[in-house]
Amino acid sequence: MPSTFMGLEIAKRGITSHQKAIETTGHNISNADNKNFARQRVKLEAMHPIYEPSLNRAHGPGMLGQGAKVGEIERIRDHFVDQRILATEQSAAYWEIRQKYLHHTEIIFNEPSEESLRTQLDRLWQAWQELSQYPEEMSHRELVRTRGREFAFRMRETFQRLFELRQQVDFELTVTVNRLNEMAEEVRELNEKILKSQTLGDNPNDLLDRRDALLQEMAKLADISVERQDPNELIVYLGGQVLVQGESRRKLVVVGDPQNEGLSRVVWEFSGQDVLFRNGKIQSLMDVRDGILKENIQKLDLLAVNIHDIVNEVHRDGFGLTKETNINFFRLDNLSRNVRGNFDLNGDGIDEITAIFKVAGRNPLIADRPVGVGGTLTFYRNDQENTPVYITYRPDETLKSIIDRINRSGAGVVAYLNHNNNLVLKGTLAEDDWRTNFMIRHIEDSGELLVGFAGILQNSGPAGAFDYRRIDEINKLQSDLERITHTPVFHPAGSLRLSDAVEGNIALIAAATGKDVGGTGDLNQAHGLKDGTNALRIAQALRHRETMVGTHRTSDEFYNAVVAKIGIETRTAKDQVENQAAIMKNLENIRQSIMGVNLDEEMANLVQFQHGYNAAARVMQAINELIERLIELF
Repeated sequence: MPSTFMGLEIAKRGITSHQKAIETTGHNISNADNKNFARQRVKLEAMHPIYEPSLNRAHGPGMLGQGAKVGEIERIRDHFVDQRILATEQSAAYWEIRQKYLHHTEIIFNEPSEESLRTQLDRLWQAWQELSQYPEEMSHRELVRTRGREFAFRMRETFQRLFELRQQVDFELTVTVNRLNEMAEEVRELNEKILKSQTLGDNPNDLLDRRDALLQEMAKLADISVERQDPNELIVYLGGQVLVQGESRRKLVVVGDPQNEGLSRVVWEFSGQDVLFRNGKIQSLMDVRDGILKENIQKLDLLAVNIHDIVNEVHRDGFGLTKETNINFFRLDNLSRNVRGNFDLNGDGIDEITAIFKVAGRNPLIADRPVGVGGTLTFYRNDQENTPVYITYRPDETLKSIIDRINRSGAGVVAYLNHNNNLVLKGTLAEDDWRTNFMIRHIEDSGELLVGFAGILQNSGPAGAFDYRRIDEINKLQSDLERITHTPVFHPAGSLRLSDAVEGNIALIAAATGKDVGGTGDLNQAHGLKDGTNALRIAQALRHRETMVGTHRTSDEFYNAVVAKIGIETRTAKDQVENQAAIMKNLENIRQSIMGVNLDEEMANLVQFQHGYNAAARVMQAINELIERLIELF
């Protein structure tokens, strides 16, 4: 039969159970402002009764209750909502970083403003325009030199700031990867503590909250996914690989990438394979570094090398006040150190490629007349496979239509007619290796368009083809060295300057075109002091004449497209940040409605548990009095 003191035990259990409930309520109230805290609830259960049904149980009334006990302290949380928040955190962090560095890029270009690159280019164009009207005045020549110097300085400064910003992004990438490693280690340690606690039968709710908060912070850095199917082993995946599994983890390491200017690659320490990121801060940093900033640096390089070539091409044909000709206005060092354009790309000490940026034909042409010859042009795309691009032409086609098809084909070159109506082919940005920017890869003609008609190649067919993967390929070209521009040094935007000749003597600025003396077909003698036609040709080439800067017809069109794209991307990033913030706010509200602490509810619970505690204490007091009375009777 039950003990005489059974009532005291029931009352004691009631007191301790309600005391635990009051303490848990106090813990909830203390963490009311902790957004990572999931409210806890004491789950009260009835003790095993006396007696459970069996054949040998004691006689008398059975199934007598023994009071209440604390079954568990459960954590109120919805893991489905948590998973949605993890995914949203990844996207929000991605767009925040993207918007941040796009804003910095906008500040560097600083458009529109009085000191922007566009303004400096406009001033240079205007200076050439004014010189064409007053070619004999030294003040206008000084203005051209000053504007050229200012434009080159702004080009170098813009490049340097973009380059430094790219280095900063790379440094932040390294710091972020290290932080991800630290948080993965913290999750592993928490897994260990949680497992030990659960083995002892406890509910480590506060440790679970800390782990969930860490996982949410990790989701901002990378596109992790969490598997909770095994109650004893939480698994964190990154890019299809296990990052954390229970009490073990894998480490990410940062190594230099020689194919990307020595910038950082993120690889797995155990395999050396690249880590696959798809979202989050790290992926955004990589996209900004190797997408936005790399693209804008390359476009700046493209603008620099084309402005250098556009101005120099016309300037070399003109005459200065001293009647000297064949002088460059801008200066860029060539990638190759020899006149044949041979260069050692792989760094083994042996030249293996021919690096030229532009070649102009020898023959003056008319764009709107039929070419009168047929055949197929073969160029190589500047991709890793050197994909051939074939352009077939017919005798009844005009040269303009053939040029348009070349420029639309993505053939690794662009074409146009220069100021002397010679056909020009120029290399573009590389799709595979940044070191091969501005290199013509392959020129081949099965017919006579590039041979007898334009005067670019010496011979037709594969035997007469120019291919950059061989040395001395300059011999395959009819053009003399004055009509060939070698590929400039890496990042020409960072080294554009006035030529030493112009820097030292403004009288050498070639404002005059010259005249043909002797009927040679060459403008071999200066007209005189008041001839400014060459300055006008330079101004026209800078702004109005089609000179093909990349796939754009003019430098103006090209630069406008660069600035417009930055503006559009910044606007898109800003909209996405606002959109993700709204989604995150809604999800956070849903989560807080589930796991957040409601002070009114907790105060109501506190009053309820307090009454329960008082009632249990009153039961104990009553039973104590009964027992005391019983003892007195005996």
